[in-house]
Amino acid sequence: MLIHCCRLTPKLVVLSLLLSLVPAGSPLPADEPEPTVSLLLSRVSADRTKSSTLFRCEVSLDNATGRDLTVRSTFSSVFDGLELVVTNKEGKTLVQQAYISHQAPFAPPGREFPVKKGTTMGKLVFPVRVVPGNPKEVKVRLVGTLPGSGLRRILSTETITVKIKE
Repeated sequence: MLIHCCRLTPKLVVLSLLLSLVPAGSPLPADEPEPTVSLLLSRVSADRTKSSTLFRCEVSLDNATGRDLTVRSTFSSVFDGLELVVTNKEGKTLVQQAYISHQAPFAPPGREFPVKKGTTMGKLVFPVRVVPGNPKEVKVRLVGTLPGSGLRRILSTETITVKIKE
């Protein structure tokens, strides 16, 4: 009778019964954060030469998933899915360049690179031919993915302000 008078469907009745069994204050499964992978940019330098500006980045991947991951690439590292993003002081994008843009493919079918639990560190160099406006100071961050790892999220570092050395 209760179901007909209040217009509760059997599904809603079951759901309300299940929710009443959850202790007050306990998180629901959807509330629990999933272990994740973080991309950290610890240091950046930029040197302008006659032909390009070299951005040198010290980066780390923090794998807190509780398991080893595998990245697939036809190039040379776990960092091959990353891009350099250079903006001006106001945040306007001046350059967005893939890490692999200056590399030749190593193997057509690709290789697998492990990302162990914990921290994987790397030093990446991005030769950028032109930074529009030849600014003396820019903001830099890295964004990208871990191809073949099963992670669908786009990773992004914090933004770091960098003076370009002449």
